[in-house]
Amino acid sequence: MSRDRSKPQPGYTQLLQGGRLAVARAVNRDIHHKHCYQIARAVKGMYAGDAVEYLEKVIKQEVAIPYTRRSRAGKGGNTMAGHRKGKMGPGRYPRNASIAFIKLIESAMDNARQHHEDIDAEDMVITHLAAHRGQVKKGMRPRARGRATPNNHYQVNLEIFIEDLSAEDEEEEDDY
Repeated sequence: MSRDRSKPQPGYTQLLQGGRLAVARAVNRDIHHKHCYQIARAVKGMYAGDAVEYLEKVIKQEVAIPYTRRSRAGKGGNTMAGHRKGKMGPGRYPRNASIAFIKLIESAMDNARQHHEDIDAEDMVITHLAAHRGQVKKGMRPRARGRATPNNHYQVNLEIFIEDLSAEDEEEEDDY
């Protein structure tokens, strides 16, 4: 990449450090931010190809995303999700958010192929994946007697860093 990686880059929450790194962003997506947080938590640390396969299974409702944050009523919200098959506990199948994450991961893999010719993009590890609140679409809902209440729509910004860690493993083996 042609960026100066010693300085923070506009729009990213992390420094772009690492020689074999590829990044991608999706800005102002109309997805529920709670679903995005849970998906980001479940997918971080996976290989990029495995993460795409996992999310495709979520879309087909074969595998659920574990909902770990705010999973009990009375502890920070009533987002109680039912338990799913297996030993995972509460979970759901967020379809729209999974589709957006698949596009984001594939975009990062395409960026990796473009910048590094010798990298197999499916074998890159997702080292950073974040979902932050984007812009707020302000709206008003008309009510009785000439009043109105706010009807705001919150959007989400997604960012992903995928890194090729196989080169570091080869260097460590050469040192011994």
